Amino acid sequence: MEQHVQHYSDIDMSSEEELEDDAWMDTLEKEENDYKSFYKEKVDIIKIIYTYVDGNNNIYYVKKDNLLIDNNITSKAQLIYLLKTNKDYNNKHHKLISILQYNIDLEPEDVLNYLKHQENYNFLSIVSKLSDVKWNDTINIFKNLNSLHIVYYEEPIKRINNTKKVYIRHGKLKRNKHTRKRI
Repeated sequence: MEQHVQHYSDIDMSSEEELEDDAWMDTLEKEENDYKSFYKEKVDIIKIIYTYVDGNNNIYYVKKDNLLIDNNITSKAQLIYLLKTNKDYNNKHHKLISILQYNIDLEPEDVLNYLKHQENYNFLSIVSKLSDVKWNDTINIFKNLNSLHIVYYEEPIKRINNTKKVYIRHGKLKRNKHTRKRI
């Protein structure tokens, strides 16, 4: 019977050790969760902000949407679709002025420096050609700040000109000399 009791005590000891190992892992996981928001992650959603400017250079409307993206890329096809479907607002046609990408790709070790000296960092870039837009990985707490800004300008109303243009030529006019045969 003593062997039987010893056997149970051995099991109790090993389960206590396992509990201590589990407690250590639980503590580590809790600490890890505190810092999880400072790890870089892939960008899976971005804000798209459409800004409409009138003929007097005044912003008269701002529209916001969210866009799900795959593999940190906004495809050229997605971009063209967004540009075409949003160029008209309030029965007015607009032309594209610019596309701006705001991507916070700050390294985790630079967060404290960024908070102290924000003026030293610039995350805004101009999308100069119509192609895929690549997004850099972002620290989790800054993911909701990544955005694509599309600026439209109101196209002026084209006036139809009904006046006939008259061209005046300077110099001698050439005349065709034609002689008639007399019968």
